[in-house]
Amino acid sequence: MKRTLFAGLLAGISFHSSAQTLQEAIQLTDREQFESATAVFKKLLAGSPSDGQAWFFMGENYWANDQADSAEACYRRGLEVNPRLPLNPVGLGKVLFAKGVPTTASGAQLQEANARREEAKAKLNEAIAMAEDKAAKHPKELKALTYREVADAYGSGPNPDIPTALTFVDKALALTPMDADSYVLKGDLLLAKGSFDASDAIAAYKRAAELMPNAARPVAKKALMYYRAKNFEAAIAEFDQAVNMDPSFAPAYSGRAEAYFMTKALDKATADYNKYLELNKGNTSARVRYAKFLYLTGKHSESLREIQSLETSGVKDNTLTRIEGYALSAMGDNLKAHATMQEYFALQPQEKIIPSDYEVMGKIYDGLSKQAATDSTIRPSLPPGNLDSLGAEMYLTVARTDRTKADLYGEAAAMFRKGKKYDLEVRTYKEKMAAGGIKVNDYYYLGSAANKARMYGTADSAWSVYVEKQPALFQGYLGRARANVGMDPDKVTWQAKPFYEEVVRKMKPEEQAKYKVELEEAYFYLGFYYFSSAKDKGTAKCWFEKLKELNAGTSNTKTGSDMLLNLKDEGTKDCTLPLQ
Repeated sequence: MKRTLFAGLLAGISFHSSAQTLQEAIQLTDREQFESATAVFKKLLAGSPSDGQAWFFMGENYWANDQADSAEACYRRGLEVNPRLPLNPVGLGKVLFAKGVPTTASGAQLQEANARREEAKAKLNEAIAMAEDKAAKHPKELKALTYREVADAYGSGPNPDIPTALTFVDKALALTPMDADSYVLKGDLLLAKGSFDASDAIAAYKRAAELMPNAARPVAKKALMYYRAKNFEAAIAEFDQAVNMDPSFAPAYSGRAEAYFMTKALDKATADYNKYLELNKGNTSARVRYAKFLYLTGKHSESLREIQSLETSGVKDNTLTRIEGYALSAMGDNLKAHATMQEYFALQPQEKIIPSDYEVMGKIYDGLSKQAATDSTIRPSLPPGNLDSLGAEMYLTVARTDRTKADLYGEAAAMFRKGKKYDLEVRTYKEKMAAGGIKVNDYYYLGSAANKARMYGTADSAWSVYVEKQPALFQGYLGRARANVGMDPDKVTWQAKPFYEEVVRKMKPEEQAKYKVELEEAYFYLGFYYFSSAKDKGTAKCWFEKLKELNAGTSNTKTGSDMLLNLKDEGTKDCTLPLQ
């Protein structure tokens, strides 16, 4: 969790640095004015380079600004100059813990990630032992701050340990029950927990607001909770309150802008982001966030211009590369988008890659595949491999890691289908079904793919379920008929017959013109059954006559007409199927 959690306890801790200057720097971090805060921290440390506390707080400023490497360097420096202060070991543990264990990790990579997690816990335990060392005589406020930072560490990264984090934030509150920031953190942890009564998080934020009646941050946190719950109107109302309490609290404007964006109030969203930039004038991080906002609002060319301006001014931020790739993809420039995203992936640590990165790559491969289908001259410029399969695997990566993106199983399956990788399409639908959220049409697509993959037993099982759920539609019976043809290639059992009969029964008169080929397929099979197996040439002639009258214009049409020539001397029997 990226956060600042110091203001409420500073008064109880003895600092070697200027408390006023430190408060000023922390307040700037709190307002997301990270570059300005860094300038104050550097000024402070120029006068007191051995101040371990100031190094820690500057590390937290970098941490809140997603600059983990710079944060780690500050924590290490702080530990060097003051090895008895427990805060910097917490910072180091937090950096290690936040790297997490990648979802796709295996083998050596998994061992390395687990070892890093154990190293993180060791650092956090070291900090706890230092804080609890009676000989050091640390004030209870510093102990509480250590516990709270340990809680923040356990709540960080892609694989947080929320129960342990909550245990430590409660320990902090036991020491300092009037600390508002601990309640803010507790609300955040309850929110991250997922399966909780929303009133618990609201109560924590409300208590923080009571303890900081003039502070906008607890109110903005409550607003963010509503935003994450997709209650955007409630979020806007809370952000309004935060702005009214502190018109200079920049995060309230960016938060409200994003809530307005979700309600499609783009003018209000833009106005709030302009205010956010005004309050963070000269702040590179604010401009990076603004470039992302421009992308989200569909202003892709404006977003690219802002990114170019930042890069021209010397800003090196891989988040900008990500947004650039996203914007290029949205504009349909898939070749440039692919190159940009490859540059991004090469620099981005595995644990910091987010699901939408893979989703955008899926869209890029889809776009490249479509381009290649209409313009063969661009193939040398395209990445190697089957583009449809590459895109499908990207979509699968997202669907496997983010349950809210289960629809991407369908997108992946569609790309495998387009690339004629029917066995992989089957695998994808089976995986989707195993993950839950099955839809009726999933059985349709699974059955269709399995038939094409010649996995006839799988196909018949899928179509059986589809028929059960959609008994009035002919398509399910046709799927079962084709699966059973596949399981009886030598026409020994003629087991597809009852299903082709159901195709004839279930196809509505108004559908016959549209589905001539499918209806002809049923007529053709039934005609050959009566000719070859039942030896009933009169009934066979009836089916072939229906086929000729339908005149679908396929090879079956010609073969059926040829059969009629062989049966011209036969009398025609009635082949009308009885209703069931």
